[in-house]
Amino acid sequence: MTIPSTKKIILSLGLSIVLGLAFYNTKDIMFGAPFSVKTAKDGETVTNDFLQINGYAKHASFVKINGRNITIDKNGNFSDGALLSPGYNIVEVKMADRFGKEKRKIYHLVANPPSSVATSLDKNYKLENN
Repeated sequence: MTIPSTKKIILSLGLSIVLGLAFYNTKDIMFGAPFSVKTAKDGETVTNDFLQINGYAKHASFVKINGRNITIDKNGNFSDGALLSPGYNIVEVKMADRFGKEKRKIYHLVANPPSSVATSLDKNYKLENN
């Protein structure tokens, strides 16, 4: 068994570093940019009629919640929300990155906000017959 020369070891190590850096810098093109969303879990019942949605979309050209564009800061963070109707709701969070790849996350939620009735106890209302 022969021991590889120092020159071959350095050349192999250098080539490995170059290939590793090339993969690291192009992985978003191959696999799509990172996209994460923080909100209620899919299938959950929520007690509020407004759903807060936060997330991160690296290299995003746009992020949409139910088809509505939302703003993204320079670091790729976004924070917005969706108004839910009582009962079953579908919320779609979609992004497209600068490389043309799209990613989406769909949440199926049930909104069960507490019922509220407007009342006023300090006013006496009288019906007047004309």
